[in-house]
Amino acid sequence: MGVIVGTWHFGEAPGDLPGDESSAIATIARRLEAATGLRVENQQEYRALRIPPLRDELFGWAFIDHTVTVHSFIPAHPYLWENLDAVMTAAGGRRDTEAHLWQPNPAHARLRTRWDTLSPHDRFLLRMPSLLGGRPFDRLLSETAS
Repeated sequence: MGVIVGTWHFGEAPGDLPGDESSAIATIARRLEAATGLRVENQQEYRALRIPPLRDELFGWAFIDHTVTVHSFIPAHPYLWENLDAVMTAAGGRRDTEAHLWQPNPAHARLRTRWDTLSPHDRFLLRMPSLLGGRPFDRLLSETAS
């Protein structure tokens, strides 16, 4: 199974994130939880954030030279990654645009909202696990906000 990688660059320091990595991951967890309304479990011993309703997690956090990098398993969960990007950019990060890194999908921009504002149909589809390394049901997501 492959991994998806996302990287955000910060100016002099990682924006308004705390200096030590454990505290920064905890802050990102709280902000992701606030942005989505979903429970985010901070698994400090694994340096991972688990999001049970989405059956996904963010792991392999690296904080190097004002850059934050994180991983999840392929395929990238559109709701999780769109909202992670929203949290990281709100903290002052600038997403790395290298082709091999995660990039937002313009069709998924409307997912940058609280979970409870999505239609029941979309929530159902976004809870579906990936199949054979893909998310085939994401193509059935609503095209407009409900």
